[in-house]
Amino acid sequence: MRRKWTLMGVLLLLAGAAYMALANGKEPSSGPLTGTWECVAHSSVQNDLSFTLDLKQGREDVAGKFVISTGEYPLASASYRKGELEFQVAAPDGKYRVTGRLAHGQLSGHWSKSQEAEGGWECQKSVVKNK
Repeated sequence: MRRKWTLMGVLLLLAGAAYMALANGKEPSSGPLTGTWECVAHSSVQNDLSFTLDLKQGREDVAGKFVISTGEYPLASASYRKGELEFQVAAPDGKYRVTGRLAHGQLSGHWSKSQEAEGGWECQKSVVKNK
């Protein structure tokens, strides 16, 4: 009987903690990569390409999409470990591998498309304006 009351007490405590978390209206904390990033990719074989990254970061997990004028492409195998962002994008013209780092509020790094092309890129986080 005592075990039953202990279990009920623990469950009530957990339910109360969950209620308090929801009552505060706070979402779980997100990482510094979460948000919309305005970016430019550079290449020695073609002109610069403007694109947007929409990112949602947990601890090491990253989800999001790569957005260019021709469409939106989900990020694959995306992670943020030891300060390095890494993901892949399957676009109509091929598969890209992208790596980068966050420093001083800016993302920057390297991209490659198999053995065909490679270059650098950088992004600034979009600022949300309150109305």
